[in-house]
Amino acid sequence: MHINTFLQRLMLIGVVLASSLAASASKTSPYSGSRIFWDSRSPIVVFDGGGYARVMELQDGRLMACCEWSGIRITYSSNKGKTWRTPTTIVTNTNNVPNCVPDMIQLRDGTIIVAYNPRPSAPYTDDRRYSIRLKRSTDNGGSWGPEIVVYDAGPQPEIGCWEPCLLELPTGELQLYFADESPYDTNGDQQISICRSFDQGLTWSAPECVSYRAGFRDGMPVPVLLQDSTTIAVAIEDNGWGYNDFLPTIVRTSISRNWKTPVSGGSGSRNKAVDYNYCPTATGGAPYLRVLPNGETVLSHQSTYNHSGNQDMYVYVGNSSARSFKAMSSPFPVPQDKKALWNSLAVVDNGVVVAVSGYSGGVKMVKGYPKSQFEVPFAHPSVDARRSTSEGYYSSLADQIMLGSETETYTYADLAYDSDSLYVFCRVYDTKIVADGDNADVVGISIDTQSAADTAPQTTSFRYDITPSGTITSYQGSGRSWRQTEGTAVHVAAVKSSAFYTLEIAIPWTELGTAAATAGSAMSFSIQVTNGNGASQVVEHIADAKRDGPYTWMPLNFLAGDEETGIRQLSEPASFWLECKQGSCLLHAAEDIHHVQVVDLNGRSLLSMQSTCPTVCLPILARGIYTVNVSLAGGKSLSRKFAIH
Repeated sequence: MHINTFLQRLMLIGVVLASSLAASASKTSPYSGSRIFWDSRSPIVVFDGGGYARVMELQDGRLMACCEWSGIRITYSSNKGKTWRTPTTIVTNTNNVPNCVPDMIQLRDGTIIVAYNPRPSAPYTDDRRYSIRLKRSTDNGGSWGPEIVVYDAGPQPEIGCWEPCLLELPTGELQLYFADESPYDTNGDQQISICRSFDQGLTWSAPECVSYRAGFRDGMPVPVLLQDSTTIAVAIEDNGWGYNDFLPTIVRTSISRNWKTPVSGGSGSRNKAVDYNYCPTATGGAPYLRVLPNGETVLSHQSTYNHSGNQDMYVYVGNSSARSFKAMSSPFPVPQDKKALWNSLAVVDNGVVVAVSGYSGGVKMVKGYPKSQFEVPFAHPSVDARRSTSEGYYSSLADQIMLGSETETYTYADLAYDSDSLYVFCRVYDTKIVADGDNADVVGISIDTQSAADTAPQTTSFRYDITPSGTITSYQGSGRSWRQTEGTAVHVAAVKSSAFYTLEIAIPWTELGTAAATAGSAMSFSIQVTNGNGASQVVEHIADAKRDGPYTWMPLNFLAGDEETGIRQLSEPASFWLECKQGSCLLHAAEDIHHVQVVDLNGRSLLSMQSTCPTVCLPILARGIYTVNVSLAGGKSLSRKFAIH
């Protein structure tokens, strides 16, 4: 059957190729940056109330969060954000002056600083000023020193100051940026100002101008130091681009110049963060900017784009120069009639992105995992639509790919391969499954065996639309569009329940007209999920992926493997070592093991277990690199990386 299918496809390829040579589809540069996959299914509550929250990772590994909530409150998490302690109020509102919009930083010497913005309520009096203030902790957040005044503006909002944000330079200079209306008491303009400290925030300089567009309102600054360690980039909101709205904007300077000249409206040091041609409706305020460990930058802002006139949070990935922001995604499953406001980002666990938003009466967070390619381990899954940690998919929970904030169904998918087939596991959490017929639920799998950089499906492009009942509709590219094909050797196992449906798919290499994949094979992949209700459908793609554009699909990285699970240690055995063979994985130590934790490359804990023996049997892990943390009975804690291949 496979041979016949292969011959049929060879004949089709020849016909299509002959008819499309003159047409040659448009070539273009593929998108090569990271895209963020959000675990949107279960947002975590950080604060039960409040808003305008920020999260950061402390030097001791804890996460810390702050928000405005009848003053300024803080809280901590010791398990990477899974749970949070009861909040503590460190700044209390008094004298009819709410304290608002906090920001925080931990300096290299360990000092934690929380800055905030007192905003007097009417009736306004000269003794109560819009202000930028802060508190410091030198004992890792255990206690907080007295309030320090950085800057006082005017007593009315028309000459106030707003939204502090902190940055420490390699020189030790601490910078505090804020939106400043006080110089413009006659025209309503606003600039970005900076105050500087050279003694860890104890004393501060007078404000200087960072950026100002005459006749408009630069606002809400968020500074970062780019990976080159020589450039300061500040995300601001700028309403001077001519779109009758704010647009996320980047202003920049070198450390050597350090804002010697303010960035004017026409300066080359000011650029739109998001190209208006990329997303014409990507306007809105409250930008936030962070840097990934690989140097890429991530930007968020709030916008009414595609959300029934209500604000939602949108996140983009930019290059190491904080330019060319693309791969727009929405982290939270915010209903169309709800708002997500005053959002922020954090980067924790060596590259996990945390999105933080105020909605539904409190503050929530979700984690996102930036990826520029999908990892495909060599394995032999059982195609039965049942998830098992021993099947060999890249993630032990088969959740390398995550989708769901747009469809409000939640999809987890993963990949594996062997000499016969490419395997895709997909579980879609959906409480209203439409298994077949018009406007049904559909999972669409797209593959190009040559990673074609084309704007239309090529003869090397294949697509499979699969319903929850396992019905397959197959297509092959013609060089211009998709053509439905008759018959397929693809095998699908489908299982439905009241809460989700699961598809496990085996796509023979002969079906794709290619030999078995090997490590380094050039292929690309995409998945789209359609949520149908029988009357209409909502479609969600991987960020920036287009169903009909192979150049937008994600590269596949086939990991080397063989017919038997093996293991290669990255360093010589020390106090513990792994032995994986013949369907088992044993952890050995020179003394009794007290606790074992296995963490993947994204910082996610895959396994945590207690023991009283020197040998522990672990589930077989998918091929990849893992960190194994071991606590021994004698009190020693050790951590090592292992590569399973």
